[in-house]
This record gives sequence, structure tokens and C-alpha cells, in this order.
Amino acid sequence: MPAIERYTGAWYGVINKLKRENKFPSNIDIVIISAKYGFLRSVDMVEYYDLKMKKRMARELNNNIIKEFKRLFEHEHYESIFINLGKDYLLAIEGLRNLVPKNTNLIFAKGTLGVRKREMRKWILSIIDS
Repeated sequence: MPAIERYTGAWYGVINKLKRENKFPSNIDIVIISAKYGFLRSVDMVEYYDLKMKKRMARELNNNIIKEFKRLFEHEHYESIFINLGKDYLLAIEGLRNLVPKNTNLIFAKGTLGVRKREMRKWILSIIDS
């Protein structure tokens, strides 16, 4: 099934609720960092698995994930990017700051689960659908 439907954590609950309320902008791209697959677009098909990112895995996936981001930035321009990852997952995107164009606002979610969910919801609602 598509990655956006496969994953069910707290962040996906926020996204799904906004979609049900017809408040989710259509011009948002979602990238998922997966312990099994690495870099995923929301529409990429994935099988069920049960694997949590470990530091070693994140370091092993890093090069391919950064290459995929580089490829993405060659074809797309983003005014703002919201990163909502746990500490081990952040290792998988190490070096991303160096790729993000200077005129792109890069935001990292911080704080407790509830704070991060609110930050993400607020950021999503700030995007103007075009």
C-alpha cells in the first residue's frame, strides 16, 4: 500500500485528521524516512514490516537518502521544509542542511510529542494551497 497509508504513528494521525477535515493542502510533498526503505515519497508502495531505526542503520542509509534529497531539490523548489524526526532518524538525514537552498526555510520540530504535533499541524495549515 502507499507509504502514507502504511504508516500510522502520531504524525500520520495529524495528517489524516487534516485530510478528513479537508484542511490538508494539495501542494505539500511528504517524504518519509524509513528504517527499511530509506527515502520514501508518500505514494511509494511499501509492504508491512516492523523495524525501528537504529543509529547504525541510519548511518548506513544516509548516503542514499541524501542522494534522493539532492535529486528532489533538482526538480522541486520549496519555500519551507518541516522536519519531524526522532534523534536516530535525524542521523539518516545528516548533511541535509548543506543541500537545502538558501532561500528555503528549514524547520526542525522540537519538544514533546504533543508540542511537535501542534507545530506540524500549525505548519501544514500555514501552507497556502495553489
